[in-house]
Amino acid sequence: MTVKEAARELGCSISFIYKLMDAHQLAYEMRGRRKLPVDASVAEYRQRNLVPAQKQSLAPPESEQRKKPYQYEFL
Repeated sequence: MTVKEAARELGCSISFIYKLMDAHQLAYEMRGRRKLPVDASVAEYRQRNLVPAQKQSLAPPESEQRKKPYQYEFL
């Protein structure tokens, strides 16, 4: 797998892929002077860093819904 393919797979920049390899978050193989990420390592990193989606409400919180309009006390 090339660095460009890994970046596309993870949805990040190429420089971030190199940072992950330097921080030993992604396994890589050396081909001459080039570092190439390993397919299994990219898939494992992606699975390890998945964040479950949470249901978001478009309505404001209940406390804001029940507020009354501002009233002037001293007029």
